[in-house]
Amino acid sequence: MTITLYANVESPPCLSVLVLIKQIGIQLDIKEMSYDGELHKEPFTKINPAHSIPALDDNGFRIWESRVIMGYLVQQYGKDDSMYPKDPKKRAKVDNMLQFDVGNLYASFAEYFYPPALFGHDGLPEAKDKVKDRLSILNTILSERPYVAGDSLSLADISIRCSLIIPDVCGFTKYNEYSNIAKWMARFEKEVQAYNELAPESIRGIQEWLKKAFEKHGLNSNMFNQK
Repeated sequence: MTITLYANVESPPCLSVLVLIKQIGIQLDIKEMSYDGELHKEPFTKINPAHSIPALDDNGFRIWESRVIMGYLVQQYGKDDSMYPKDPKKRAKVDNMLQFDVGNLYASFAEYFYPPALFGHDGLPEAKDKVKDRLSILNTILSERPYVAGDSLSLADISIRCSLIIPDVCGFTKYNEYSNIAKWMARFEKEVQAYNELAPESIRGIQEWLKKAFEKHGLNSNMFNQK
């Protein structure tokens, strides 16, 4: 009986799953995946026809998308429901913030930060303002509660903290402008040791990828730094 996670720690969505399994002590095999075409070849295409990571194979039960994987692992193998409550209202709050992350926060990062590295041109004209808007929303949410979905740590905190690695690495975020986010990040990193252990490798990998990509396209590596 084998549970296999296909992942790459340089990916923030993958990092979120890796942090979760380490934090709550789930035992599984981790297969490190590369981005050199491996995702488009068998046998991985049979695991995930969408060619993305992370992906999970639990003895033939196969799913992908980081936030779905996180929810499944906690429900199936977690010792309790504290990270993903069974109570419908509490769970809805967690799901709300997971959806805010994938559909708004991380999505805005992808629109602004990825096009220069991937294609050598700026993102959408309004992308920078969208990033600032989404960070302001998160900052407002965290003015009302200590964690993103309520009074205690949840999957949404892990997912969002890992997403925030992208603007962090790019030198974009000035947290004096988002004091509630800064306080939450300090609280999170004090509580989630698994993040502190895994994030440095992720950060180094993303930094190296961006350096190579910017050199390839002749871009200034400081282009995202806020004045």
